[in-house]
Amino acid sequence: MEWEKLFAPAAQVDSGSGIIEILRLSEEPGVISLAGGFPAAEMFSLTEVREIADRILATKGEVALQYGPTPGFTPLREYLSERMKKSFAAQVAPEEIVITSGALQGLDLICRVLLTPGDIVITEAPTYVGALQTFSGFGAQVEEIPTDDEGMQVDLLAERLQELEKRGAQPKFIYVIPSFQNPGGTTLSTVRRRLLVDLAASYGVPIVEDSAYAELRFAGSSKPSLKSLDSGEGVVFLGTFSKILSPGLRLGWVAAPPALAEKIISAKQTNDQCSSSLSQYLALECGRQGIIDRQIENSKEILKKRAAALVAGLAQYFPQGTHWVEPEGGFFTWVTLPPTQGLDTGQLLRRAVVEEKVAYVAGCSFYAHGQGSNQLRLCFSYPPLENILLGTERLGKFFSAFYR
Repeated sequence: MEWEKLFAPAAQVDSGSGIIEILRLSEEPGVISLAGGFPAAEMFSLTEVREIADRILATKGEVALQYGPTPGFTPLREYLSERMKKSFAAQVAPEEIVITSGALQGLDLICRVLLTPGDIVITEAPTYVGALQTFSGFGAQVEEIPTDDEGMQVDLLAERLQELEKRGAQPKFIYVIPSFQNPGGTTLSTVRRRLLVDLAASYGVPIVEDSAYAELRFAGSSKPSLKSLDSGEGVVFLGTFSKILSPGLRLGWVAAPPALAEKIISAKQTNDQCSSSLSQYLALECGRQGIIDRQIENSKEILKKRAAALVAGLAQYFPQGTHWVEPEGGFFTWVTLPPTQGLDTGQLLRRAVVEEKVAYVAGCSFYAHGQGSNQLRLCFSYPPLENILLGTERLGKFFSAFYR
């Protein structure tokens, strides 16, 4: 059977192979991975989660192992409604919350409901590779807005929206990660947040706010969520338990206006019917018993130390003129090397793994149109401190060779 001839056009766009290859290389013996954005095992509340899982299976096993309602269990949606108020200052009714199998499924469902091939989606540049792959799969046209150390440059967004309006082109939505962005590590300033919400509303363009890392702030001052600044129904919120409890639960949520939430529920019904009942019970009990909040505080202490180690390594070992974002939270920092002959972080990745036994994610993975040849994302959440220091030393010496 010649399967290649049967592939749909979207499947022929091999947008995920680069990340799959990076993760494969990272698993080779002796390789220090500064690539994959995983939480460290020390962040997990393993003992407490095990006890809760045992209790759930003993008392509610027949329900926890069964199919559940497509929108999610009502008690979990009620809990998240309260959590949205407490953590994000956002007023969201339980009926506006849809439980998803991770935040990325939430984004996929939004795209299923809103996008047709050729539709325009506006993103930060760089942005989350999983989002770019999702948009590509739906045939969307990605319009990129440059970022700086304060996040998306909203003045450039205003210019782009004006240009699109003149062409008679209406974007379907703006996708943004305002806090501890992946990959940039940047946080959108409060001034820009207000400008962004007002600007998008004036053009009638919804915002999809991805808040995967927002609760993991270990330095600096907190910023209001875009959802809390929205006086209408213009902001759709994506949340996840992956960074605050466990990625293995595969559990997230979408907070959307009622009309959109209804369509997302219908799309989920035909996608996977429902998210894991057992995961929902676990997340609910961990939330009710304060385990999630305690884990967040523990995670912030771990992340703060590891971020400091990464920054120290960058300052000591990387070439003069290298720029990086000082992390105040989240999992990542974004590194920009001075341009020089022969430097392409994408082409050099395999060589770095083979010669120096260290892995990173090349900058080109995070752009829709292939920029970022002198950029890379480094993750500090997963490797132990000694590996962060050794990994940055190896990488710094590797890249410094191009400036002699």
